[in-house]
Amino acid sequence: MKSIKVSSPSNIALIKYWGKRDEKLNLPLNSSVSITLGEEMSVISELKFYEGKGNDRIVVNGRELEETEVGDYAGRVMNKIRELYGNVFLEAVSYTNFPVGAGLASSAAGIAGIVVGANEALHLNLSKREMSILSRIGSGSACRSVFGGIVIWYRGNSGEGSDSYCEQLFPPEHWPLKVIVGIVKESRKPISSRNAMLRVNTSQLLHCRLKTIEDDVMKLVETIKSRDKANFYRIVMKHSNNMHAVILDSWPPVLYLNEISFEIMQWVLENGDMAYTFDAGPNPYIICESDSVNKVVNFLSNIGAKPIVTGVGSGPKILE
Repeated sequence: MKSIKVSSPSNIALIKYWGKRDEKLNLPLNSSVSITLGEEMSVISELKFYEGKGNDRIVVNGRELEETEVGDYAGRVMNKIRELYGNVFLEAVSYTNFPVGAGLASSAAGIAGIVVGANEALHLNLSKREMSILSRIGSGSACRSVFGGIVIWYRGNSGEGSDSYCEQLFPPEHWPLKVIVGIVKESRKPISSRNAMLRVNTSQLLHCRLKTIEDDVMKLVETIKSRDKANFYRIVMKHSNNMHAVILDSWPPVLYLNEISFEIMQWVLENGDMAYTFDAGPNPYIICESDSVNKVVNFLSNIGAKPIVTGVGSGPKILE
């Protein structure tokens, strides 16, 4: 048995990944850009890899996942690891410091932690690019959590996914933005991102989204490079709106945002010098610089949302 403990972060996309060109390999319809978050939004995993044949088991926040849950996510990764290493199975005990299943990329953080931990414990000698490809197979957005800082995930064109990988665009210190996550609703969302994405091709808006999104990725990267706040915030908010418009336009529609979400959006627009973005859930990520943090925290607290203050993180860490 080989054991290891890993801290792996969640991430939030600025230009979103929504929809797949290959369901099995989690190959996206478009490239995306994300911020890897700090340790305030992370998963701590105690991983044990046993030689031989056995069933993979995962416990998250005290609940053992069902066999189908393991197979749909971590099982895909472990099957690839077995191809690289030989017969080995996993027992994982993970704890999150943020709600699970609420649209906050908990599965992405957990899968990235398994891949980084397996690479270290089993001496797989994978590069970070290779780890991002392996993580992607378990959960699309997990590939971004392998890296710290601001990360790009390339759509790629190859059918087998060799050119759909991540790399770091900018280290955390390039622009030490703050991200305040507002926990509006902790319960599991009614439909998972994976299942909701299966409806994306029913959206008449999807073609418009895909027509310009690769150019928009490059425009966003330029605003980050120059720290052009006004255009950065504008692009981030427009792409959050754009993804949720496609989700709502798909059929049957998925209603991830709620009344409090829209109240937060309106407040951010009125106050300026910050941006909102929403993953597939009602909980906002408000991005700003340090001098706006207290104002955002006070607002979220006053409307009954639980604020978690984090920022641009450095990526997964081996703890022991």
